[in-house]
Amino acid sequence: MIEGIKGESVEVWWPLVEEYLNTALEYSLGEYSIDNIKNACISKDMQLWVKLGKQTKGAFVTKIARYPQKNLLVVILLGGDEFGEWRDEADALLNAFGKQHNCEYVELFGRKGWGKMLKDIDYKEVTRLFAKEIK
Repeated sequence: MIEGIKGESVEVWWPLVEEYLNTALEYSLGEYSIDNIKNACISKDMQLWVKLGKQTKGAFVTKIARYPQKNLLVVILLGGDEFGEWRDEADALLNAFGKQHNCEYVELFGRKGWGKMLKDIDYKEVTRLFAKEIK
């Protein structure tokens, strides 16, 4: 079961998911700190989702990006154990939540291996991200 965590409950859940999210954050360009993510989930600017089994198995964070032409549901971070076992559940949740908020796409950035993991559930590599630090 994947549970959406309400803003007022984020503090209670945070110790159970922080490690998963920190691990995912290591692959970012540093746009957010873990505290930025936590505070955005508390203020409901982002959404925290927790995969539960006998214990917490993972977590992900989403944000609705509102553009002039369409809305996108953006997966900001995703981390956890045995994601292949709960991938389809996460995908169904993302689709339902996205539809509920008038989003036309789910968008996520990830390492190359994500392409193989997501291809059979209709995710397509649309672009590649290139980044260079400005010195």
